Amino acid sequence: MPPAVDALALAERLDTRYARLHTSKEDAFWTARMGLADDAAAAQRELDVLDVELQGFLQAPERLAEVRAALDALGDDAPRELGVRLEGWRRTFESHVIDSAAARALAAELVVDEGRLEHARGAMELGYRDPAQGFVRASSVKLSAMLRSESAEHLRRAAWDGLRGIETHVLDQGFLDIVRKRNRLGRALGAEDYYDWKTRRVEGLGKHEVFALLDELEARTADAARRALDALRTKHGAARVTPWNVQYLVSGDVTRESDPYFPFRSALARWGRSFAALGIRYRGAELVLDLVDRRGKYENGFMHGPVVAWRHSGSFVPARIHFTANAIPTLPGSGQRAMATLFHEGGHAAHFANIDMPSPCFGQEFAPTSVAFSETQSMLLDSLLDDADWQQRYALDSAGRPLPIELVDKALAASQPFAAWNARAMLAVCYGERALYEIPDEQLTAERVLRELREVERRLLFLDQGSPRPILAVPHLLAGDSSAYYHGYVLAEMAVHQARRHFVARDGTLVDNPRVGPDLARLWWQPGNSLRFDEFVRRLTREELSAEAFAHHVNRDLATALHDAHAAIERLERVPRFDGPVELDARLRVVHGREVVAELNGDFEACAAQFARWIDARAEADRG
Repeated sequence: MPPAVDALALAERLDTRYARLHTSKEDAFWTARMGLADDAAAAQRELDVLDVELQGFLQAPERLAEVRAALDALGDDAPRELGVRLEGWRRTFESHVIDSAAARALAAELVVDEGRLEHARGAMELGYRDPAQGFVRASSVKLSAMLRSESAEHLRRAAWDGLRGIETHVLDQGFLDIVRKRNRLGRALGAEDYYDWKTRRVEGLGKHEVFALLDELEARTADAARRALDALRTKHGAARVTPWNVQYLVSGDVTRESDPYFPFRSALARWGRSFAALGIRYRGAELVLDLVDRRGKYENGFMHGPVVAWRHSGSFVPARIHFTANAIPTLPGSGQRAMATLFHEGGHAAHFANIDMPSPCFGQEFAPTSVAFSETQSMLLDSLLDDADWQQRYALDSAGRPLPIELVDKALAASQPFAAWNARAMLAVCYGERALYEIPDEQLTAERVLRELREVERRLLFLDQGSPRPILAVPHLLAGDSSAYYHGYVLAEMAVHQARRHFVARDGTLVDNPRVGPDLARLWWQPGNSLRFDEFVRRLTREELSAEAFAHHVNRDLATALHDAHAAIERLERVPRFDGPVELDARLRVVHGREVVAELNGDFEACAAQFARWIDARAEADRG
């Protein structure tokens, strides 16, 4: 049989089996993480089994050997598409294959251990102590929100103590055994440690290369961040500038004053209209959105795609994509949080819905798909929410009045001096996680870990007691898929500000710019993971990846930031308003657990109105 025919049969077999395994695992992931099963432990066990099966498929050395042999045997007359498919599988298997049987067994153990830890974390009695009410159960989402908006300092302190409690809980539930096993795996596979192995596998960059970029940002932002904290201490007194106070002192009042212009009930409508105005389409994808917090639900927004978008035998297969938020409708700032999640996770969804390659291996969200590149899509689109021109057009109160310029200025006055400090808060997670994997096994104790994390937080954030968001309270560090991952957000911020600079320099605006969606679809989304992160950055911006644009943005003084905001508002008069029907080319279903809240049946405005009525009823019930 001719080699090309063998190669074709191999590609078909790999595509078909992977698509089935991926969908089964991702549907189980949604059931377990959304708390949809009557038996949470059984749902986690099912997810573990399916995840082990999927990882076994991806990690088997014999499949990589088959693909390499098929590529070597391809003749010059073989169809180009077949070579593309096999090359995609080569890169995919090289990102996952574990040659050693012992290392594969260790990887399978880790899946089970991580699932057990995730279940223990989900079952934790999390909350805070109120002197008047005793223990009050609260999710990490609510505890974090309290740090920004709770007016009583003693309750903000209690919320922060609650977040710190996550650290001791996961340390007591076997997290350090997982760290040891992860490091054993990374070293067995030829890397310095687990973190180094993970960055090489996902980004194609070693740990030291990643941190060279992060070190550049750290050096560029230190002075501006220190000045911001010094000014806050001068204004409020050094004793009040603590981890549980700093976010409230910066943003609490602004959040409350801005709240009427970001009503939760309008979040879905504004997301749809803004994305439609940008020319973003979902190519027939089915979108399932679960947006409101509830007990048993995973406490962090995410997007996963159970059905991958790809081109099968010449026909496009639309994606099925799930994304989630943890908004609390009655909490101050909840509308802004819901909007941010819709733009962020909706950006992820747009990326993966528009991948058009001849194999599903190009369209899944795991290695060799770059974390940093994936996050660039979501963070570019959620960055619009902070733009003064977007706020003037979309941040409207119940009477249709835009966010007053005075509030735009006040928000900038609160946020811009702390922009560099907030960038360093992201860096703290990265440096803290790196430190975790660099502790020798024999010294890896809970006490040593907490000491190292507090030192990183103090060094990066200049707060003696540590970070408002304790590093081990960040859920990414616990799960296998998202561990050694957080640096992707920082690298993405670098690319986001390079992309923003490109669009504004070329077109004068990002808001309601109909060229944005088609350009992203053509240059960034369609190729899937067939290119590296740095290649994608050059493809759009014609620049090398650098910390310069991001550092420039966060280091601006207030006068410059205000000037830039007012100039954008003045330019808005020349930007046509998008008044047409909202066409996203998507099948949309909003759910709350098993309940269907709203469904798109051709009329997006009707779907958004149905969602708004449900939010109104829920908020009324919560208040009553």
